[in-house]
Amino acid sequence: MKRRSLIIGVAAITLMFCTLVAAQDKQDKPQTTSSTNSQTNAPNQAAQGEKLFRTNCGRCHNPPENLSPREVRAVVRHMRVRAVLTDEQERLIVKFLAP
Repeated sequence: MKRRSLIIGVAAITLMFCTLVAAQDKQDKPQTTSSTNSQTNAPNQAAQGEKLFRTNCGRCHNPPENLSPREVRAVVRHMRVRAVLTDEQERLIVKFLAP
């Protein structure tokens, strides 16, 4: 019973730490502006996102199927800390997974 409580406590602390690091990282980095010509850049951005996914996420995961754009954003946001992704890389991966 004590071991189970310890595991739950460590998991909670780890989750809080990852959230704190992600929030701090977001504060430290300036927001990037999107291109005014995003329609012509969409295929290029999807290709860049695919390359980033294969490099950073594909080691452990296959591209998810049947996820809504909202779910994709949530998954990528949670995993970006482990993969050490920048805001721009996160955006490109989301663009690839949920065009």
